[in-house]
Amino acid sequence: MRRLGLGEHGDVVYGTRKGRPLAMVYYRDFTGIRRRVKASGRSKAEARREVLNAVERALAQGRDGEFSARSTLAEGAEAWLAYFEGLVERGTRSPTTLDLYRLTVEKHIVPGVGALRLGEVSTARLDRFLQKMLRERGYATAKVARTVLSGICGWLVRQDGLPSNPVRDVSRLESDRDRTPRALTVAEVHEWLAMLDASADARHKDLPELARFILATGLRLGEALGVRWSDVDLDRGILSVERTVIRVRGQGLRASRLKSRTSYRVLVLPGWCVTMLKARRVRLGAFDGPVFPDARGGYRDRNNVGRAFREARAGTGFDWVKPHTYRKTVATILDSSGASARMIADQLGHSRISMTQDVYMGRRAVDPAAASALGDLAALPQTEDDQDT
Repeated sequence: MRRLGLGEHGDVVYGTRKGRPLAMVYYRDFTGIRRRVKASGRSKAEARREVLNAVERALAQGRDGEFSARSTLAEGAEAWLAYFEGLVERGTRSPTTLDLYRLTVEKHIVPGVGALRLGEVSTARLDRFLQKMLRERGYATAKVARTVLSGICGWLVRQDGLPSNPVRDVSRLESDRDRTPRALTVAEVHEWLAMLDASADARHKDLPELARFILATGLRLGEALGVRWSDVDLDRGILSVERTVIRVRGQGLRASRLKSRTSYRVLVLPGWCVTMLKARRVRLGAFDGPVFPDARGGYRDRNNVGRAFREARAGTGFDWVKPHTYRKTVATILDSSGASARMIADQLGHSRISMTQDVYMGRRAVDPAAASALGDLAALPQTEDDQDT
C-alpha cells in the first residue's frame, strides 16, 4: 500500500454503525502520524461527505499552526500580514508599507486568487493573474501585487505550506511607456517657482518655500515635512535628517523612523537656502517644532501637501511635476556638476550603490561639494516674504 504523504488521506472505506452507513478514512497529519476518522450519515454519500469534511478540518488545524495543501492563499496572506505587523512593531519595516500591502491583499490578492488552495497555486495561475492586473490596473498596481504575492509565497515556503515560490518564475512586468523620471531644467525650476509665487492659494498653503527647500536638499516629501528647527544649524548651514511624517491606519499622523539606515544623513545647505530659512524663522517667530507646520503648529499630512501641489500644477505646463520630481532634479544637477554616484546617493539617502560601499563606507559624512553644486540654484526667484525680510 502506498505510504500517505503529509496532509494526504487514503480511500474511503464503508461500513454500518447502528444501522446507519459509516465512512472511515485514514490520513497522515503534519507530524507524520497516521490517523483514522469516522463519520456516519443517512446515506453513503452523506457519510462520505462528513468524513472528508472531518479530515479537511483536522488538516486545516494542523499541528503548530502549519499549512496544508488544502489551506487557501487568502489564509496564507492573512498570516503573512500578521508576520509583517511584527516586523513593523520591531521597527524593521515601515507602517506605511504595511498599510499598502494590506490594501493590496484586501483589494486585489484575495478577490483575484485568494480562493486558490495552496495545492493549486502555480506559476501559471499567478502569472495570468498578474498579467491581467497589468492590463486592467496598470504597471504600478501590478508591480506592488507581484511584490506582495512574492512575500506571501516566500513566507509560505518557510512554513512548509508551498514547496517553492511560484512568483519567482512569473513573466516580467513590462511598462507600456517610458517610466524614466523627468527632471526640471534650471530654467524650468525658475518658471515653476515663479508660478507658485504668483498663486495666492499656493502661497497660502506654503508651497513656494517648501518646493525650494526640497530642491535645496533632495529630501523626500515626508522627510521635508518632518524636519524640525532643532534639526537645522543655521550658523553652520547644516541639516540633520532624522524622521519622516506618515499617516498610520488607526493611529493618524505621526513622525516615524526613516526608510532605511542610510536615510539618516547630514547635509550641507546651499547658502541661498540658509538665507531663506533664517528669514522664515524670523517671520514665523519659531524656534521649535516643524519647519513647515500646519495651521496648529504640528506636522503636515504629506497626502494633503501632495494634493495641494497637484492643484497648483493643474492646467499648467507643469502637470507632470511632482514632489518626487525635485529629487530627480537634484540628482541631475549633482550629476551634471561631476558628482560621483556615492555623493548623490548620500545626498538623497539611497542605500544601494554597492554592498561594499553600503557596509564599509560612512554615510553621515558631510560633503560641502554637494552644497556647492546646488548653489547653482542661487538665482531662484525669492518669495515676496523673503524679499521683504
